[in-house]
Amino acid sequence: MIATAKVFTTGNSQAIRLPKAFRVSTPEVWISKSGSGGGMHIQPKPTADDLESFFEELRSMPTSEEFIPPRDDAPTPNPFEDWAE
Repeated sequence: MIATAKVFTTGNSQAIRLPKAFRVSTPEVWISKSGSGGGMHIQPKPTADDLESFFEELRSMPTSEEFIPPRDDAPTPNPFEDWAE
């Protein structure tokens, strides 16, 4: 859906008056700029409840040994160990 919105300045801030069809039901949003063409992406800012439900979902997922492969914690050999001046 595409619509036209009014841009206005109040004090030192610039604001965009959203059309009724684009209203959001959250007190804050995240906004990001895409490219140099001036395109913007707006999404609701997650609340603490949203994040808590995300972490609950994450904890309920089965773990896999393949998710993070084992590390080799052996020290890296010194490449100059046998080098003499």
